[in-house]
Amino acid sequence: MHIKRADLAWIAVGDIKEAKKFFGEILGLELRAEAEEYGWLEFMPKEGGCALGVGKCNEEYNEVKPGNNAILTFTVDDIMSAKAELEQHKVTILGDVVEVPGHVKMLFFTDRDGNKFQLVQTLS
Repeated sequence: MHIKRADLAWIAVGDIKEAKKFFGEILGLELRAEAEEYGWLEFMPKEGGCALGVGKCNEEYNEVKPGNNAILTFTVDDIMSAKAELEQHKVTILGDVVEVPGHVKMLFFTDRDGNKFQLVQTLS
């Protein structure tokens, strides 16, 4: 097998309208596709990278439950100001900013369904 690239990571959510607001308005990702009849959204960061697929939890099609996903990271220029902005929106922050000196700063947070994400600020 030869995997060429990873273009999309997806998560399951309980409320697709809340997810659209969270990822579009609060995190500022660009909505690039929407299929309301399937409960599906796709977002892209403004400067490219991996797309985020967001699907309404539907046991008929899959067994993925909200809050059970891989960790998708979002790169930011200033992790402390990004953290403050998330806090203004009452986003759940998990722990403190962790730094690997000279390399990266990281911070976990969740969406409304408990899916975990990580902000990353590269230092080198």
